[in-house]
Amino acid sequence: MRQELVVDAYEHETRVALYQDEILQDVHIERDGRYSLTGSIYLGRVDRLVPGIQAAFIEFGRDRPGFLHVRDVVGESVGAVEFDKRRVNEEIPDQSEHPVDIRSVLHEGQSVLVQVSKDPIGGKGARLTTNLTLAGRYLVLMPYADRIGVSQRIRDAAERERLRSLMETFRHEMSASYGYIVRTVAEGVPIDDLEDDVEFLERVWHQITEKAKALENGEVVYQELPLHTRAIRDLVNAEVRSIVVNDDATLAEVKKFVKSYMPEYLPGVTKATDIENRRRKLDAEIEKASMRKVMLPSGGHLLIENTEALCTVDVNTGRFVGSKNLEDTAFKTNMEAARVIARELRVRNIGGLVVVDFIDMSEVIHRRDVMRVFERSFDGDPSRVQLGDFSEFGLVELSRKRTRKNLAEQLGAACSKCGGDGIVKSLETTCFDLFRALHVAMEALGENRGRELRYLVRAGQEVVDRMLGQESDRLEYLNSESGCELSFEIDKDCAIGEFTLVQLSDPNAQ
Repeated sequence: MRQELVVDAYEHETRVALYQDEILQDVHIERDGRYSLTGSIYLGRVDRLVPGIQAAFIEFGRDRPGFLHVRDVVGESVGAVEFDKRRVNEEIPDQSEHPVDIRSVLHEGQSVLVQVSKDPIGGKGARLTTNLTLAGRYLVLMPYADRIGVSQRIRDAAERERLRSLMETFRHEMSASYGYIVRTVAEGVPIDDLEDDVEFLERVWHQITEKAKALENGEVVYQELPLHTRAIRDLVNAEVRSIVVNDDATLAEVKKFVKSYMPEYLPGVTKATDIENRRRKLDAEIEKASMRKVMLPSGGHLLIENTEALCTVDVNTGRFVGSKNLEDTAFKTNMEAARVIARELRVRNIGGLVVVDFIDMSEVIHRRDVMRVFERSFDGDPSRVQLGDFSEFGLVELSRKRTRKNLAEQLGAACSKCGGDGIVKSLETTCFDLFRALHVAMEALGENRGRELRYLVRAGQEVVDRMLGQESDRLEYLNSESGCELSFEIDKDCAIGEFTLVQLSDPNAQ
């Protein structure tokens, strides 16, 4: 499989796209300096403790305070009680036996080094941790840990043991025994490359600790790399054959970074020669990734819906009818869907809980084959994915780690007409709402109502057209029965479902 990383940069926006066999696999977008905060380290101040949820809100120089849960607090980072490092550095620490109270490790007004683990999303502030990490090319430094971990995506047992043994050897030679995670791209690399990464990361950590001593609360201590270099560090692997950049200034930065940290890829860094074609292709791919309907190769399709709590993916056969029977059609459609869903979740950066409604299959072996393909399709996804099996109702649940806004949140906004509900009132419903509002208004006047009653209706063009057209008989009936006269005024700012009713006549007129 041939992969290519494309950096499309100009003054106000940078887009990085990863292609595999010319099919988009991943896309990252940053605009006007609004970089992702994830990975950056700040000197924060504890603003408020909330014992009820065992969390603290931290002022760290952004618009909203960040959220810090007690399980993301490491004793060494705040000068508080000593924690069991083996416990606090697990992804989800088990505090059932020895629960820690947030008030025993933090107090209001306290300064604390925090790192953003999840960007602000929606109305939620950033998720913070004091269990700091620094990512290098091959390693991740954990200054408050003392363990060695190896990426689970390195599956060769002998290679895992080689890497672990090398890192344990380094630890005995180091003056400070920091923890490390060996990244997937370290598979097969020589010892010299690992040593260089260790020296680089420890040097950066020393600079961070010294800088933090001189800063005020709310100031940034360590800024993550800009998108074009961060993506190269995190996404480039042995399968990436070329890194194509469209902008001369960005190309110079990329070459400098690659030469310093991954020189073996330098020959593949080139200036794009067909910038406009590449840009149009990426525009079209992003446009497709914003649609709820995704076509499958044989004619079936997916429907992808995002809600506040989760994402649902519905698999449909569409116009694909197969060649044998219903089971065969369902199996083939589900196999295609299993491959496409993983790519769509990555391209759209959909995280959190995802529920997939595959087409019902009666054969156990078919369900097993679909799950095997589905699991394998997530290989290469940088976000951690946990995959369940078919439930008794034929649904498959999975969770995908979420650290930044999904593509729809980055590129879109709530609809001004529906307010994000995904549906607006029909013209017919709007007209009946208007008639109902008139009846309510007239009944409220009661005996005070005059013989002549006139109202002005301000509404959009489509509502006015419907009232004067299809609803004209009802308007005449209303006028004859109640003596109510309506006039209309077009308000371009009114959406379907909206109108304003203004009483023009004096209800006490005789």
